[in-house]
Amino acid sequence: MTWVKRIVVLFTWLIVLIGGGFALISSQNVRQERPIIRYQVDIQHPDNQQFLIEDDLQKILQSAGAPWDSVARVEINIPLLEENLRKHPLVLGAEVFSTWEGVLHVEIVQKQAKARMSNELEMIYVDNQGATFPLSAHASAVLPLLTGHLDSAARVESLFLLDQARQHPAFPGGWTALHRDDQGTYTAYPAWHAHSLNWGDAADFKVKAHKAHALYAQILQAKSMDSLQWADVRFADQIVYGFRD
Repeated sequence: MTWVKRIVVLFTWLIVLIGGGFALISSQNVRQERPIIRYQVDIQHPDNQQFLIEDDLQKILQSAGAPWDSVARVEINIPLLEENLRKHPLVLGAEVFSTWEGVLHVEIVQKQAKARMSNELEMIYVDNQGATFPLSAHASAVLPLLTGHLDSAARVESLFLLDQARQHPAFPGGWTALHRDDQGTYTAYPAWHAHSLNWGDAADFKVKAHKAHALYAQILQAKSMDSLQWADVRFADQIVYGFRD
């Protein structure tokens, strides 16, 4: 290829790039000036946890100018709107964008509760990171209850114990409640039968669960399960238990 052809090809590509850049800028400007004719809120809920509804977000949307009847997109502060939506205590994530048809989409991801927690003043939810958020005014979820001395690290540890119990055959249905005292010692309450388990610390879950499983098999065989009141799995190579009078 001669140097003349190279120059022609180079200038051709340069014109294409410049033209494409101008077209993109023009397209963005047209989109920014395009009027918003309506908006749509979509909320993604975890299964059986519809804590958040559109009405809960109306004050935030109205403060940003909703319903935006024929308002140019450029006049809507979308980053600020997203930031304010994310500040709602039940919102995990928020994204706002518009379409060529003039519809402003508000996409919301609701927080998911993994347990309830009582701190003696109020009942709140705990997410999978151990963070807390308030109950919903519209719905509630049947979840294990955490009580006692629970900072953020202890909440994460408690959720890990609940998850392990949920998966272990000794505890059909998992645990309905878990209490942690000021020494870091846990007491668990299995879902399948009304008795308490003095669990100790969070270590050696499989060993303790195996002891509980063996005890249940023994008591079921003796047809004494209805009388079981408590069991203690903290001791090495043994399990202590007691019956109701």
